[in-house]
Amino acid sequence: MGKVKKILEGRTKEERVKVRKQLGKLKDLTVQPKTRVRYERARQQFYQFLSSNGLEVPRQTHGLDLVLGDYLEHLWSTGEGRGKAADTLAAVQDLQPHTKGHLALSWRLLKTWQVNEIPCRAPPLPEICVQAMVGWAIFKEEFAFGLSLLLGFYGLLRTGELLDVKANHVYIESPKKPAVVSLGLTKGGKRMGAAESVSVSVEIVLTWVKKLETASSSWKGPL
Repeated sequence: MGKVKKILEGRTKEERVKVRKQLGKLKDLTVQPKTRVRYERARQQFYQFLSSNGLEVPRQTHGLDLVLGDYLEHLWSTGEGRGKAADTLAAVQDLQPHTKGHLALSWRLLKTWQVNEIPCRAPPLPEICVQAMVGWAIFKEEFAFGLSLLLGFYGLLRTGELLDVKANHVYIESPKKPAVVSLGLTKGGKRMGAAESVSVSVEIVLTWVKKLETASSSWKGPL
């Protein structure tokens, strides 16, 4: 573990003045410098939105909440990232601490955004690496392992989700139709209170699912 850097004030009043002068004002220390730059950028973009629509920053928190709600709707509809919306609300509250607890609509919209946002999941490794690993599995006749790699990669499954998948969780009507993988109550499903599933339509995956399914009627264990 790295060492924790501690800032010790001087023993005398003069020493404390010197140290605190180097640190800066208290209001400038409430957030980290990089965070403050991000907040300032988000706040300026919010001001630009108001200016372009002939609006001013409301003086009352209720009006500010309504305007911020409209701005979040604007960010959502124009494809902006949720981080910008969160930075805007945090930036406003950092500049005007008295608004904390009075922006109910805006924070509710941000929470709704988080629940309904399309996840951006990056492939865990290049496709050619997956193909090499599947080739090794086929060479070793570890067909279930190879199929697990294919389902995990093309279905964008989390590690925990993949390890919980059983053969009877995969449904496929024919190699021409997508395979449906039942995931049960996943991490996201628990928040939504509903079971989740994914569909995979990659031809090589469908072919191997059907082959392994028909090759052994006892294929009931984990993939």
